[in-house]
Amino acid sequence: MKYILPLLYILSCALLKAQPYLQWDEKIQQINDAVTSMRIPEAKRNIVAERKLHPNNLCLDLLESHADLYELFFNENKDVFKTAYPMFSNRIEKFEKAPQNSPFRDYGLGVLYLSKAAVALRFEKNLEAAWDFRKAYHYFKDNRKKYPNFTPNDVYFGLLTTLLGSVPNNYQWLLNIIGMPGDINGGIAMVHKYIQSKDQHHKIARNVAMLVYPYLVVIFEGNKSKALEFLEKGDYDFKRNHLHAYMATNLYLGNQQAKRSVQIAEGIVKTDAYTDVPFWNFEKGFGYLNQLKFEESEKAFLQFVNQFKGNFYLKDAYEKLSWIAYLKGDQKKALEFRNQVIKKGSLVPDADNMAMLNAQSGTWPHPLLLKARLLSDGGMFKESLEVFKGKSTDDFQSSIDKAEFVYRLARNHDLMGDKELAIKYYNSAIAFGRNVRDYFAARSALQAALIYEEKKDYTRANNYFKTALSMKDYPYKNSIDQKAKSGVYRCKIAAKNSNGNLSGE
Repeated sequence: MKYILPLLYILSCALLKAQPYLQWDEKIQQINDAVTSMRIPEAKRNIVAERKLHPNNLCLDLLESHADLYELFFNENKDVFKTAYPMFSNRIEKFEKAPQNSPFRDYGLGVLYLSKAAVALRFEKNLEAAWDFRKAYHYFKDNRKKYPNFTPNDVYFGLLTTLLGSVPNNYQWLLNIIGMPGDINGGIAMVHKYIQSKDQHHKIARNVAMLVYPYLVVIFEGNKSKALEFLEKGDYDFKRNHLHAYMATNLYLGNQQAKRSVQIAEGIVKTDAYTDVPFWNFEKGFGYLNQLKFEESEKAFLQFVNQFKGNFYLKDAYEKLSWIAYLKGDQKKALEFRNQVIKKGSLVPDADNMAMLNAQSGTWPHPLLLKARLLSDGGMFKESLEVFKGKSTDDFQSSIDKAEFVYRLARNHDLMGDKELAIKYYNSAIAFGRNVRDYFAARSALQAALIYEEKKDYTRANNYFKTALSMKDYPYKNSIDQKAKSGVYRCKIAAKNSNGNLSGE
């Protein structure tokens, strides 16, 4: 008996150890930090080493899945997708068999389904993505009820709640039926609360929260100054966290700060610990182009199109290469790049769709309008206005060019702070561009709405948002509609909180 009992104890311990379990310890956190900094090669080496010591800790599968998400999303390699995508389902099966007495089980399932959905969208498996998105939502929702003090749930549930809140009101009934109501303000508040928290779980999803929060503020609150202020004051390390650095370059670039965008992109630490992401060159190409630094821009865009294995934004990059050649007076080279716009890439992103339409049109943008646009997009507003010195709508022949001319004037004055003059030009752009197949009228309505929303004139803001939504069949419609729908929602809530309703509704 004295030999049998110890033997049974050892055997029972071995059997228990062989069962899958969920343990988030300091080593797991370190690997998680590596993954969410884009140090994917380093993270995968550490996962292999840790799995030898703890083969049944399912937290390693969760980290591995997160690493695959970032690699597939950024590099869009079809060969990698063929082998990596089925692994999401395999990991989900493992987690479904995990002990149910841990908050990491349903949290992990939520993250796995959401990661799988994001990858499916990237590779145009939209129906699969929709189902996985729904499953992720319910896992986070249920886990918040079971473990209300497990705050990492709030980051993902807040993200999903915000996204669902942007669905048009006439479809909200459907979301309520399937148990997925949205709330833009409530969702963003969840993510922000987690960032501010200092509880025992505050590190687990912090990098993800710091990634998504500025995007949510810009896209769904429509408050770019708040988002950029958060970037400046937040606890970011843009040199060593490539994921955060990419987000920052993207947001600065999209908010007329080309110099700051390039500064961050050029300042990242480069070692073999990090995943090589061709999109850095895409971002730098735009940053330089928006300063009319043609040589640097051309070099960066060429590196992107030659290195990238996927399809997203290839057409957009080739169009920018054609613009550089066109503005430099090399029409032959411009046409060669335009032919690549037609041959390469996909039509999924709005920017690629726009590039294709431009290439198929056989026409070229007015050089003055193009230069003014690039400078304005880069934050060089005075230089952009200088391009138009002495010009009026009479100097442009087509309705599209006239609409763009006044739209560019409006954007420059808007971004320089002269809101009244901006409104005047936005209204002109709406008048000139309402019946042409381009985005100037819709974007003008959107920007005018944002000005009135900032002034707390919610009735006028709501009317301009709806004007933007009323316009049909033009490039960037999906993006503009998304922002306008969020604006209508915000105006409705703000008006309700102030005086009960919007005038005229």
